[in-house]
Amino acid sequence: MEVDGAPDLAELPRLPQFSGDGDGIGRLALVDRMFDPSLTYDDLAWLRQEWPGRMVVKGVQHPADAHALVELGIDGIVVSNHGGRQLDKAVPPLELLPEITEVVRGRVPILMDTGVLSGADVVAAVALGADAVLVGRAYLYGLMAGGEAGVDRALEILTTEVHRTLRLLGVTRLADLGPEQVQLARRGTRAAR
Repeated sequence: MEVDGAPDLAELPRLPQFSGDGDGIGRLALVDRMFDPSLTYDDLAWLRQEWPGRMVVKGVQHPADAHALVELGIDGIVVSNHGGRQLDKAVPPLELLPEITEVVRGRVPILMDTGVLSGADVVAAVALGADAVLVGRAYLYGLMAGGEAGVDRALEILTTEVHRTLRLLGVTRLADLGPEQVQLARRGTRAAR
C-alpha cells in the first residue's frame, strides 16, 4: 500500500530490535530518527537561536542549501551524501564543491565527506574549495585490519599520498592548490533544482 505515493512502512514485517542501549528502538525507527525528513530551515533557525555553541550541518548537497545555511548563521557546512550508502545516485560531493564554494565565498568553513579513499582525493577536495576533508573509511579499514597500529598506518599512507600528489602537481603546500589543477570526469548534466 502507498501513502501519498510512498510505500507505507508500517506494513513491513517487524525487524529485530537493537539491544545496544536498551531502549528497544527498531531499525526502521532508528533510521527515521537519524534521517528526519521533516527538519526545516525554521527548525535550524530555532536551534541556532537556542544553541550558543558552534553549529555545523552535514549533508549539504546543493548550492542553494549552502547559501541558506550561511544566511541562518551556521558556522560550517559538510558537503556529503553520507558515504553514498543512503544516496548512491546523488551527485558526488567532490563535483558539488566548486558551486558550493562559489556560493559560500569563504564566509564559513566547508568540509567535504564521502568518497575519500586516497591522498589524491584529499588534494582534489582542497583544490576545489574544501577547507578540511573528513576521512572515514580509510581509518576504519585500518582499524579493522590492525587496530590502533592499523589506523596509524592508514593515516601514514594518506599523508604520503597527499605529499606525493602535491609534488606531482608542482606545489609544496595545500594552500597553493586551485581548481585549475583538478579535472573531474563528466557524468552528464545535473538537473536544475
